[in-house]
Amino acid sequence: MMSGQHRNLHFLSFVSFLLTSSSPAGGVEIRLAGRGSTRCSGRVEIYHNNTWGTVCDDSWDLNNADVVCRELGCGVALSALESARFSPGTGQIWLDDVNCSGTETSLSECQHGGFGTHDCQHNEDAGVVCSGVRLVGSTRCSGRVEIYHNNTWGTVCDDNWDFNDAKVVCRELGCGVALSAPQSAFFGPGTGQIWLDNVNCSGSETSLSECQHGGFGTHNCQHNEDAGVVCSGVRLVGSTRCSGRVEIYHNKTWGTVCDDNWDFSDAEVVCRELGCGVALSAPQSAHFGEGTGQIWLDEVDCSGSETSLSECQHGGFGIQDCQHAEDAGVVCSGVRLVGPGSDQCSGRVEIYHSNTWGTVCDDDWDFNDAKVVCRELGCGVALSAPQSAFFGPGTGQIWLRNVNCSGSETSLNECQHGGFGTHDCGHGEDAGVVCSGVRLVGSTRCSGRVEIYHSNTWGTVCDDNWDFSDAEVVCRELGCGVALNATQSAFFGQGTGQIWLDEVKCSGSEMSLTECQHGGFGKHNCGHGEDAGVVCSVARSVTQTPTTQSSPDQAWTQTTPENTLRSSVAQPVEQLPIDHKIARSSPAADGVRLVGPGSDWCSGRVEIYHSNTWGTVCDDSWDFNDAKVVCRELGCGVALNATQSAHFGPGTGQIWLDNVDCSGTETSLSECQHRGFGTHNCQHNEDAGVVCSGVRLVGSTRCSGRVEIYHNKTWGTVCDDSWDFSDAEVVCRELGCGTALSAPHSAHFGEGTGQIWLDEVKCSGTETSLTECQHGGFGTHNCQHNEDAGVVCSGVRLVGPGSDQCSGRVEIYHNNTWGTVCDDDWDFNDAKVVCRELGCGVALSAPQSAFFGPGIGQIWLRNVNCSGSETSLNECQHGGFGTHDCGHGEDAGVVCSGVRLVGSTRCSGRVEIYHDYTWGTVCDNGWDLNDAKVVCRELDCGVALSAPHSAHFGEGTGHIWLNEVDCSGSERSLSECQHRGFGTHNCGHGEDAGVVCSDPVAPVELTVNSVSNSSDSCNLTVTCSTQDSHHISSTLTCDTKTCSQEGGERSKVTTSGASLLVYLVNDSIICNYSNQVSWTKDSKMIGEFCRRHAGSENLSAGFSLCLVRTVMFSVGLIVMVSAVIGVHLMDRFNKQK
Repeated sequence: MMSGQHRNLHFLSFVSFLLTSSSPAGGVEIRLAGRGSTRCSGRVEIYHNNTWGTVCDDSWDLNNADVVCRELGCGVALSALESARFSPGTGQIWLDDVNCSGTETSLSECQHGGFGTHDCQHNEDAGVVCSGVRLVGSTRCSGRVEIYHNNTWGTVCDDNWDFNDAKVVCRELGCGVALSAPQSAFFGPGTGQIWLDNVNCSGSETSLSECQHGGFGTHNCQHNEDAGVVCSGVRLVGSTRCSGRVEIYHNKTWGTVCDDNWDFSDAEVVCRELGCGVALSAPQSAHFGEGTGQIWLDEVDCSGSETSLSECQHGGFGIQDCQHAEDAGVVCSGVRLVGPGSDQCSGRVEIYHSNTWGTVCDDDWDFNDAKVVCRELGCGVALSAPQSAFFGPGTGQIWLRNVNCSGSETSLNECQHGGFGTHDCGHGEDAGVVCSGVRLVGSTRCSGRVEIYHSNTWGTVCDDNWDFSDAEVVCRELGCGVALNATQSAFFGQGTGQIWLDEVKCSGSEMSLTECQHGGFGKHNCGHGEDAGVVCSVARSVTQTPTTQSSPDQAWTQTTPENTLRSSVAQPVEQLPIDHKIARSSPAADGVRLVGPGSDWCSGRVEIYHSNTWGTVCDDSWDFNDAKVVCRELGCGVALNATQSAHFGPGTGQIWLDNVDCSGTETSLSECQHRGFGTHNCQHNEDAGVVCSGVRLVGSTRCSGRVEIYHNKTWGTVCDDSWDFSDAEVVCRELGCGTALSAPHSAHFGEGTGQIWLDEVKCSGTETSLTECQHGGFGTHNCQHNEDAGVVCSGVRLVGPGSDQCSGRVEIYHNNTWGTVCDDDWDFNDAKVVCRELGCGVALSAPQSAFFGPGIGQIWLRNVNCSGSETSLNECQHGGFGTHDCGHGEDAGVVCSGVRLVGSTRCSGRVEIYHDYTWGTVCDNGWDLNDAKVVCRELDCGVALSAPHSAHFGEGTGHIWLNEVDCSGSERSLSECQHRGFGTHNCGHGEDAGVVCSDPVAPVELTVNSVSNSSDSCNLTVTCSTQDSHHISSTLTCDTKTCSQEGGERSKVTTSGASLLVYLVNDSIICNYSNQVSWTKDSKMIGEFCRRHAGSENLSAGFSLCLVRTVMFSVGLIVMVSAVIGVHLMDRFNKQK
């Protein structure tokens, strides 16, 4: 028998074996390494088979990173990095295609391809960034704050701990917004280290470690001073901080709430939980847009007194019968505007804090503060920031003083201020705002579709009676100068939702659109195809100066700064009534100008107006995207260059911005990210500049249209006297649009308005700008706008054997050379963008493999990835110009329709065709069903049901391209039919032709499920299936003499009335799907199939006997279907009559 000592030794040996042969985390040790790594961020490496190795980034995602961070005790994952972001490792690559659910305790528990099995290089090494912050003592999103440092968790002292610090922690942990920053060990005292003291966050940091503090381990605190946070776990998405789609955080994932039983009491709880005051409404039906992913709650039933939505009764997390079209939302107050003369978008500012409404003191109250309030309330742009209780004095609390907003915040409580309730003010100093309640959508800040804010919702304005006087009021209200145009027919795209106003009738002198006569809010007989728009002169700004600060009934004047903004248009002084009006003008705080040696209206050193002073912009990180925004803001066309190193001479005085980072889509430079006004490490020899084109093309696409130039702060056209191809070449080159295709005259792209700046232009063709060409002088001409000149530039072209202007091999112009596009990843979305860019209607196909012949020379693009909504191919993602591994046998192409239907649906409407780079209609002389058949076939819209005449779908405008069209019905395209010639007609648009096509039924597939055969027979079971989830099955038996259908379901009528049939014809089994006006089919040859499986040569003879049986069946079927179609078409014809 073994002694106790021996047993102990054996036990210790066993324990030692376990400790030395296994890792602390289930079999694989893990570490983070690489350049720039820390204990909680770096390249992921695992220890296997006595060797450290990396992990490949194929399928690497946040779930995988979560597991790594948890395994290392590093809090939650912030990001899952790919492409060797922490430098490439060496040696082994242990794992590839890692697939974690996110709940595993170790990376080795996740699915993967096997140790050492991969197809990667070290430039694909995966990495993680973990938070190093956790909340202890309550929930995942509330508790005592602890951070991980020097391999140990420790607490944070509450000295100077405030809401900004809590905001950073909640953001870092993905826990929504901060509700409070409790002190004094609210969640219980911690133990061990106190790592941080005197933390000072601005609130915009992404991690607590980025905030200022006294140093790790440096403090004078005890654990009874441990800091905590309470985060919401609820967020509002799709609008503002206090209104939007409700989403909750559960099981490490954000998800929505279904609107079943969603009501005001539920909204009250959400608004209270988020510190957003009281609820205004509880919208349903995805009012703020549909969410994605999880729907966490359904059948929520709150009493209204709960402190959190999770306390309300509900059906259980994830238990629901909803779609995202039922996502619930809330509109909370947070901020309100009240007082004499106020409305929902102007008034005395009051905020909700500590369960009480209170005012804001006007010390330091300015336009940036007003911008934030207007944005938070969804009230459009700020017009002014009145002081001195302009909307009457409030009562009770004064919550804020010395508010200091940058203007980019989404909520007033994100701005710096002196602290809640800390002030030395009286209510005679209550601050106010005047917001526009009007916005322009779909173009720029000063042109677009008109939308107004009413009943807590934006809605459009119908264009009935919409005219220049109405546009004047909108432009004045928005501080956008004078009106240039009052557009109709959804010129800037159709809106959605409410149409608030119709039959608007302004005299032109009103200060707000809501003061004009109209039919009443929500009363109209319009569709969004009639949405009204405006084009204003893009006046920017002026400084607001009241003649006195004490009395709101004094006149306000507009004065221009000493260095007048290049883009401003001065307005007259106006007297305003005491009870309603204050000056409505755009402030100079966001002004931009271009100055310096060699500058002009559209090129120069960039200067911005802030805090009553002009200052420059430092060129650190200054790039083409930043220049695009400046050019757009100044109305100077497209950006040509983003100059650095004081190219237009060094400025003097302030340097206002540094490290500007624009995406390129912003409407103003002030909307871009930057380090803050006045924060920089630059000298004036680093002043940034831009060169804008000062030329634009209007009325078609970015690279074709009416030529307009910017001069003397105004856009104007060019007269077509002497206008030729050389002139067009210069314009196309200046705009980066490749070479010129044509130089149209006679207002080919529509007549402009206002100034005609140039006449008798004479370019040699080598100039870099149109203004370098000879001309008669700015404004000197003898022309009318029906002589406006235009250009058609190439940018993208379609070429190759069998091509036309709307189909061919795709070639783009880059670096002064045409080149092709590789077909890797080339798909229908890419083709859609090309067809849109060329104005060629809808895409029909995206052919590959040099369908239109191989090109030569450069291959410019590969791996093009368009969403399909872009306006130009160069806006799509791709692998970089000239980066590819393709040959010209892979050149991509497109086939565009060159035909479109307007005024109804995709498959019915007024027929328009694209010719000579312009859309035009078709006259209805001789227009019949054969012509309609060709259009429906070309657009893949099934069969033609009717060919309406007399502008049945509304009158078109512009060209009438075709007349006396005579199709046989078999042509592939309308352009192949006989007609009188393009543009030859004696018609008006009251004779525009249309078509009504059937929507095609879904494709079908015939599948052979099983075969049983012998030397003299063959038995098959087949299934006929549709892509819209219908199917039937049938069985067949064939011998040497005959074939027959023995059983199963041979036919089915769907709920939509379409018929699904399986039947024998000759030697085939056919699957047919028909809605009585269009059909699809699939078939299989029985004889060949059975010979292949049964090996019988006699079966083929038997199928001749099948013919006798099936011909009778087929004839009967044809007669039956023909009769049904005839009755259907007659019924449609009678209804239309």
